[in-house]
Amino acid sequence: MNRLGFASRLRAGESLVSTFIKTPSHAVVEIAGECGLDAVVLDAEHAPFDPASLDRGLLACRAVDVAGLIRVADDRPATLLQALDLGADGLVLPHIVDGAQARQILQATRYRNGCRGFSNSPRAGSYGRANLAEHMAAEDGRHAIIAQIEDRAALDNLAAIASVEQIDCLLVGRADLAVSLGVSSLDDPRVESAVSRVIEAARQAGKAAGIFVSNSEDLERFSTKGMRFFILGSDQAVLRTGWTQQVRHFHSLTR
Repeated sequence: MNRLGFASRLRAGESLVSTFIKTPSHAVVEIAGECGLDAVVLDAEHAPFDPASLDRGLLACRAVDVAGLIRVADDRPATLLQALDLGADGLVLPHIVDGAQARQILQATRYRNGCRGFSNSPRAGSYGRANLAEHMAAEDGRHAIIAQIEDRAALDNLAAIASVEQIDCLLVGRADLAVSLGVSSLDDPRVESAVSRVIEAARQAGKAAGIFVSNSEDLERFSTKGMRFFILGSDQAVLRTGWTQQVRHFHSLTR
């Protein structure tokens, strides 16, 4: 699969599957990519990624030709600039609550009609090989922009968020959304209703809807509802599940 086509495939409405990478290890990224995922999401919001580990992770993405997305830790222009300069193929933006906020944040991701600081010397500019005009033409619009919907406040602004031109996907974060709604279950009717509202807002705007799920059963359930982009579990979840099964099997043999 070609990592450079990820944003186009997302915009075209293809069904795509990725996973969170929580362990700052290039080998984990390579293994995930070799397994046929459409993308990996390096989780700089909730895992201990620093600039050096993000750099190695995105280099590993290129080694196995898998799209490398970064869930950024915050929306500061410097944070977004670093992710783009390192060569990320997309950004997952936490806690987008209205259209004005989204437009302001996204100014930092574009050269033309934006305020992204220019440098063609990092990986994104082929370490200086691309000249100014080439680099701007190649970078503007190249990245998949995924807005996380995970706050009660966002639910009243879904149409405005989805209408922001640069946003390619509305991604539901059910856990944060449940907390924000004051409920304690991902399957609470209020969360289910919010998910449906996000799907409809994305559909009306001609954008993809996405969701984080922890199991294959939810993949099927939400796919039939219209979700097209999935973050399925994480490297940590795969390790925990696999080792737990192996230990249980071992003890069943030795009792």
